[in-house]
Amino acid sequence: MDNFSLISHQDSVELVYNENNHITGVTYIPLDKGESIAKPHLSHHFVVFVLKGRVDISCKDYTEKTVREGHMTFLSKGGFLEVMAHEVNSSLLFFGFDEVTIRTDKSLQDFFTSHANKDMFTHNTLPLKADMKYIVDGIVTQVRKGKIKNGAICQAWHTELFITFVTYYTKAQVTEFFRPIISTDINFRDFVENNYMEVECNALKLIHLSGMPKHIFNKKFKEEYGTTPKVWMEERFKRDLQYYASQPNMTTKYLAGKFQMTVIKLCKLTSRLYGLKPGELIARCKQS
Repeated sequence: MDNFSLISHQDSVELVYNENNHITGVTYIPLDKGESIAKPHLSHHFVVFVLKGRVDISCKDYTEKTVREGHMTFLSKGGFLEVMAHEVNSSLLFFGFDEVTIRTDKSLQDFFTSHANKDMFTHNTLPLKADMKYIVDGIVTQVRKGKIKNGAICQAWHTELFITFVTYYTKAQVTEFFRPIISTDINFRDFVENNYMEVECNALKLIHLSGMPKHIFNKKFKEEYGTTPKVWMEERFKRDLQYYASQPNMTTKYLAGKFQMTVIKLCKLTSRLYGLKPGELIARCKQS
């Protein structure tokens, strides 16, 4: 793809590789105090490394968050970008990609499913540890020299960067840093069905847990299930609840255990969905 640019800017230096419309690349951007970057739409994910200075970054996931020298942050594709430099001689490295090798790591996916932060993703930074800084500095040096003609090296950098993430940062750090994209690629159905009871059949809580923007989550959910999260979760829970409630010798405590929840939580759900206490629901199901 000739003249393709990840995130062009005045005085930027870029190296991009496109293989079958799969994009990987890096852009080095120097900024002076008060200088800004503004893009209406990001077509790729980015890890942004602040090499020097201090910048404020706004995107679809957060607004005016400060990232300082020696730290990195993550930008998910599909939204706008605004960057404002607050110090002279600031500089950044944008590492852009379509797909991330981190998503193929099953242990990280499993960790995410059971440990994901229950709050909406807002903003997260990580320091550049020595091993990560060594790699980033090497990339910057090579890109700024402008002597590399084969952009395929970007794929090698991609692998090296993400191996470094999983080697030198904890699972908690990695999954939280990349939560907007790890959460959407775990296998969406598995994520929903493994967590809908965790959030007490609350659609908004499930969206928060996923880390996805609400409109994207709802669209994906509609594509997968043909209905809304609220309708599906309530119907699924009712089906399972009625099945177990109709079993011989069922008690409220045992029924709560089937769903790995407390009796108090079960009472809240049956009251909201049926207007009944669990014991009353069990009695009704046995009669039908």
